[in-house]
Amino acid sequence: MADYDIIGSIAIIKSEANGKPKSKARKLKEAKKLLKQPNIKTVLEKSTDIKGRLRTFKTKHLLGDKNLITVHKENNSLLKLNVQTCYFSPRQSNDRKNLAKSIKRNQSVLVMFSGIGAYPIIIKKLANPKHITSIEISKACHQYAKENQKLNKIKSTEYTIIQGDVKTKIPKQKFDIIIMTRPNLKTTFLKQALTSAKKNTKIFYQAFSHEDNLKTIKQNLIEEAKQLKRKIKITKTVKAGIIAPSKYRYRLTIHVLN
Repeated sequence: MADYDIIGSIAIIKSEANGKPKSKARKLKEAKKLLKQPNIKTVLEKSTDIKGRLRTFKTKHLLGDKNLITVHKENNSLLKLNVQTCYFSPRQSNDRKNLAKSIKRNQSVLVMFSGIGAYPIIIKKLANPKHITSIEISKACHQYAKENQKLNKIKSTEYTIIQGDVKTKIPKQKFDIIIMTRPNLKTTFLKQALTSAKKNTKIFYQAFSHEDNLKTIKQNLIEEAKQLKRKIKITKTVKAGIIAPSKYRYRLTIHVLN
């Protein structure tokens, strides 16, 4: 797993290596090397872990311009954000692209926990479904999502952006596709997704797990749906990224059967 992330013109390096804190000299050496890349203008240190439903973390400036705002280019899309106030992972680029490939033009799409709009915007640009609705709790990310909608010239009639908690702001309409790019929390938010699901809706559910616990997570989701008088079937499991030693981000494809 790479020791840094590049988001637009900003590089963010990890403060630890192999579970041990890096020395200041090592961090500066890494920062100087990254600044030699022509597209990188700022190097930051990720000084805290990602926390909470907003999935934010603190940074420290190491070298280059003192700046937290950038425009990231990915999959023919422009994504503006503040890297400290809005969660965004460039490592999910392939996941966004692969998801878009599975969506058809005549489908309606709901993206929960949509952040700055990366998933809905890239899906709209690559797959062009008939309409996308997104929900994000963070007011800061919501503002960037609206700005990114304009940056990418997507009409408001084709993409609806909602700010609020998915527990209270979930739309009453039913969707063909529901994308749950959920944070790494105990709450599944499956109840909210099923509220907007109809028979044959396909849900893409983001799970975080060690390999030996994945079966239990799947069984719990099926049982939770059963308690809600819904029947689901998990038809596909994709390992979508590594988040810690032996712990992965999985994308589960869930078919709603009733």
